[in-house]
Amino acid sequence: MRLSLMTATLVASLALAGAAHAQEAHAGHEANAPQEGQYSASLTRLITSAADGECPADLMAADLLSACNEQIASIGPALQSLGPIRDMAFVSAEGEGAARVETYEVFFESGQMLTWGIGGYTDGKFTVAFVSG
Repeated sequence: MRLSLMTATLVASLALAGAAHAQEAHAGHEANAPQEGQYSASLTRLITSAADGECPADLMAADLLSACNEQIASIGPALQSLGPIRDMAFVSAEGEGAARVETYEVFFESGQMLTWGIGGYTDGKFTVAFVSG
């Protein structure tokens, strides 16, 4: 499925670097996830914009924006085919401050659920965004 191929490459280097950094920061410590996420509105806008074929420059740091722009031609149609977001559920958060990465289950009108991550919030923009099936 084209979406599976897209998810494997979508911002892979940034997502892996962010996840590794968050894991290193908490190695040997139990994560205390808050009851709800802080980034759900930003993630919703990021997904909606990407489905419309746009990378939201006001949400994305330079490297993330560049990676998004390189892949938007395939990301947009794949997300568009899922339909609008029906619901979103916070799953967990790892790291603190700029190392914080939140994970959500995002449910689409088509019935498909994808797990999304967003984080690395620095200078008002995100450095990490990723999706898995």
